[in-house]
Amino acid sequence: MKNFTIILELINYDKKEFPIKFLKKALEILGKEKLNILVGDLLFWQKIIYTSPTMANKGKITNKDFYLLKDHEMIEGYKIFFKNCPELKEFFLLKEDKIFHHPNLSLEEVGKLRKLINEGYELTMKINIGSPKK
Repeated sequence: MKNFTIILELINYDKKEFPIKFLKKALEILGKEKLNILVGDLLFWQKIIYTSPTMANKGKITNKDFYLLKDHEMIEGYKIFFKNCPELKEFFLLKEDKIFHHPNLSLEEVGKLRKLINEGYELTMKINIGSPKK
């Protein structure tokens, strides 16, 4: 079984002032704002998604097996992130414009990864509804 310490640091990254161990170098190079986006998107991809209450009752999730990167800037950001946080490569594989689970992960490990993220990562959303009428 893999050591999930890096995953726990990703989950707790936004709750701490500074990363403890694995993310320090990536933070120095990418900066806080860029690293926030990369970590948040990676964790969001792993949140457990049910397409309906029926599917939830059956325990059937509909997560994608890969995360498609939106543009060149995101691809370059993840290249830098993975280079400066090599522990990520135990769980994820960056290939061209997609991130996959590492092929050496068992289904049990992918399940544990998703469960840790689903239970530990609080999704925050900001919605811009425009300016108020005067």
